[in-house]
Amino acid sequence: MPPALHSIPSRRELIREVHVYAKSSTARGLALFALDIGLYTTAIAGVLFLPALWMKIGAAIFAGMVLGRMFSLAHNAAHENIVNGRRLNRFLATVLFTPFFYNYRLWVYEHHTLHHPFPNDLKPDAYKPFSKDEFDALPSWRRALERFYRSPNVLGWGVYYLLQRHWSTKIYPPAYLPKELRPAAWRNTALLGIYCALFLGLLAAAPLYAANLSAMEAILLGFVLPLFVFEVHDGFALYVQHTDPRIAWFKGDVDRNAEGRTELLSVHLVVPRPMGWFYHDTFAHPVHHLHPKIPCYHVYRAQTHLDRRLGSAAVVSKFGIAWLLDTTRRCKLYDWDRHRWLRFDGTPTTEPIAAVRQGDRRRLEHGAALRTST
Repeated sequence: MPPALHSIPSRRELIREVHVYAKSSTARGLALFALDIGLYTTAIAGVLFLPALWMKIGAAIFAGMVLGRMFSLAHNAAHENIVNGRRLNRFLATVLFTPFFYNYRLWVYEHHTLHHPFPNDLKPDAYKPFSKDEFDALPSWRRALERFYRSPNVLGWGVYYLLQRHWSTKIYPPAYLPKELRPAAWRNTALLGIYCALFLGLLAAAPLYAANLSAMEAILLGFVLPLFVFEVHDGFALYVQHTDPRIAWFKGDVDRNAEGRTELLSVHLVVPRPMGWFYHDTFAHPVHHLHPKIPCYHVYRAQTHLDRRLGSAAVVSKFGIAWLLDTTRRCKLYDWDRHRWLRFDGTPTTEPIAAVRQGDRRRLEHGAALRTST
């Protein structure tokens, strides 16, 4: 059982301790930016000019992996932490977001305003689980799709992210975007449209200059396959960062300095160091929620420090098949009232999450009531 919340350092204390890692280096940030753009450009060149089909397919898959890497760096730049200066960070973020068709203005609003302050609540974010009643009310095709999304398979993560997150929230302004942000968001949508037209035009003209490629093959290998590999990467990251038998979700008000502390509502997935380096340590996620100004090139050391200070309260999982099968087996639906994970038939797979029980007791003692979100 996790320790009592009062036995671990306060959120304020932890922020003060990890602040030493919140130091940006313009030279380092620009070097990573150039490296990521160079890797992606090289991968697309491989699709176009390598002689054999298997080589082109390998280059296309690698291009998708690099897009996943670029997203992590863009994420950091959008938090204005990889270089010094707000304008330069924003420029780098916009450039990095464009090849995988992310609207910078939309992403910043969703991520900074909706996700970071209030993770794991009722909004459709971070692989939010259904309750048993919500799941049973879905049409049969949607229940089947949810089973597919939450099974241990690569395709499920990609399809989930493409349909549920990318298309609906990352390209054109949704209805809930505040009015004052809509002009800038539409300008960014136009930028994505121009880039898409130019890039697809380049690929469609491949028979004129590339090696052993038809126009359709160039589009499939240079555009479709890399983008889907990227969707898989982002869907996987979104799933593992906030889904775990020890992680709570909330449907009403929650004390974000207690059981709703954001560094306790995400997972540090311990991956092999080469994998962590390649993806800019995006899986060291709890410390990012604690202090978003820590750049990716310092975040692993900051996360190690945070894990040590949190002790057994830290939510740490080791990447591997056993972890994946256990998590996907247990985390299907969520009991939002009793704070426990369920299978699709409603059978509990966890005990009520201890930290939330402590918070519920504290509310009762002080006569506070939960307010249901609308």
